[in-house]
Amino acid sequence: MGPPMRAININSCARPVEVDNRISLHYYYRIADNLLKQATIYREEKNLIDLYIILLRFSSLMCETIPSHRDYQALNTKEKAIFKKKLWDVINELETLKPDVQRQVDELNKEHTFQSNGPEGTYNSAPASKQIFPSPHAEQAHPGSMPRSLSKPSSGRNQVALLDNGQPELQFKKLSINLPYPKQETLSRHSILGANGLHGQWTGPVTTGIRVQYPSNADLTQSANSRLLPDSLNQDDSHSSSTIYKDEFSKSRYDMESVLSLDDGRWSTPVEEPCTLSTTSVIQEDSLQLRRQPNPPPVLAQVLPERNVISPSKVADPRPGPAMSDSGQYQDLHVPVKLMECFLRVAEANTIKNLETCGVLAGSLKSRKFYVTTLIIPKQKSTSDSCQATNEEEIFEAQDKHSLFTLGWIHTHPTQTCFLSSIDLHNHYSYQVMLPEAIAIVMAPTDTTRKQGIFHLTDPSGMSVIHNCQESGFHPHEEPPDGTPIYEHCSHVYMNPNVKFDVVDLRNT
Repeated sequence: MGPPMRAININSCARPVEVDNRISLHYYYRIADNLLKQATIYREEKNLIDLYIILLRFSSLMCETIPSHRDYQALNTKEKAIFKKKLWDVINELETLKPDVQRQVDELNKEHTFQSNGPEGTYNSAPASKQIFPSPHAEQAHPGSMPRSLSKPSSGRNQVALLDNGQPELQFKKLSINLPYPKQETLSRHSILGANGLHGQWTGPVTTGIRVQYPSNADLTQSANSRLLPDSLNQDDSHSSSTIYKDEFSKSRYDMESVLSLDDGRWSTPVEEPCTLSTTSVIQEDSLQLRRQPNPPPVLAQVLPERNVISPSKVADPRPGPAMSDSGQYQDLHVPVKLMECFLRVAEANTIKNLETCGVLAGSLKSRKFYVTTLIIPKQKSTSDSCQATNEEEIFEAQDKHSLFTLGWIHTHPTQTCFLSSIDLHNHYSYQVMLPEAIAIVMAPTDTTRKQGIFHLTDPSGMSVIHNCQESGFHPHEEPPDGTPIYEHCSHVYMNPNVKFDVVDLRNT
């Protein structure tokens, strides 16, 4: 089945995702693999428009999001080369698909406009975007927001942006040399010139009247000789020669100390020293000099941002918003009718103990529809108001074994109402970053008004709020600037009695 009859906006469907360093780099590469897996299905179904959009998402992820991750520079060179080859193939395929996709998009948008405005309506063909691969440092306002070059308003009703005839080699060159600039704390930690490094103007030390003095091996040697030689050699006969030697040594010693102490010339006179050196005075002076040595440079400690106090009038409603009226943004997702009941039976033992239980929803993609076909119960840690899956790699292995997509998660609220807590919102954020259609199902057996709910974060408003939130634990969130809810009931989910599913309980393995 081909794409539905609706206006197509490539910019909106393929907008880049802003990097979030709380999500591991490995997870982002898994997102890239999932995109290629989706592309394979669309290619087999000859769904060129969705194939083109998915390939654009992949190229944006590889050219913009992943290189901006803080762990990217530490990535193995071999792994980079593998994905670089995949990116090269994707760019070539995008160039091949461009003419056919452009024609199909124009036809769909023209027919959509004709149906919306009637025979008298006119269709304005918007020019194609000239930049599909912006710089990794392009300005981004929130997760999924478009750089300025991609979000420039058009006079057309439905703007269509397709891949321009660029040079893939140039893109790889940009990818390799436009590395993220070091953070200020990194510069201040590793540069003796200060936080600005070589780009700043060096200033000498402030004159405080205190000079850094280092012990001299020559002084210690002379002191030792004075203890070993006979008293007759320490009389006036040798005093004049030792005084001359001492004057020359004091001058050279001062010059060396000026360098070691970063003297910029503002200390004009050397420190006065006694004419005679006794064993006791040398030891006392050396001890004082050792105490005057500078301490190791301080290590820049991590400064946590102060907790923002949200005005009560701006606190987001913890309840879900209504389902979107237009579900065209997401592909349909079908959930087996009996899956929720089955999950409650699996979680019954924990529910009796007032412990939450969570599971992962996995499934397949066919004819632009996702189907939940597997319920995975991972090893987990549970409390009365939270649940955390452990051994993530084991979950991925169970999915990869049957080539399944991660479609969301399900969990219980044993004694609470049916909603998504602040911890739930942060947990679901990573699912929706991987797949925009991902859902969160909440089962609340003691809630008298609603026993179950299927939710997701609003996009882009809710996704932006969670991306920018650095809090942990239970906490309030600020209402999105546009006044929309942070999360809402899903409008793209259908309960399907004909879909069969399997249960994989990893707790017993």
